[in-house]
Amino acid sequence: MVITALYLADVALTLALGHFMLQPIWLGITAIFCLERFVTVRDKGIRQQLLSATMYELPFDFFLQATHAKAYADALARTERTW
Repeated sequence: MVITALYLADVALTLALGHFMLQPIWLGITAIFCLERFVTVRDKGIRQQLLSATMYELPFDFFLQATHAKAYADALARTERTW
């Protein structure tokens, strides 16, 4: 969750400041994410692997990470955890 937050913050900040440029560190991290998605679905076949490597489900993944972060914050604050 921390790496994703840093990644998005970096992109948002550089876009806001007008200094966006591809940075090798983030390209490497993105490549690791893509590789992880590719390997995770290896039993589904090459077509599904290639599709998953495009990271089309990234918005849903961000939602899941935000949900986890809220759950952790609620647990730390000892607030009632309800739906």
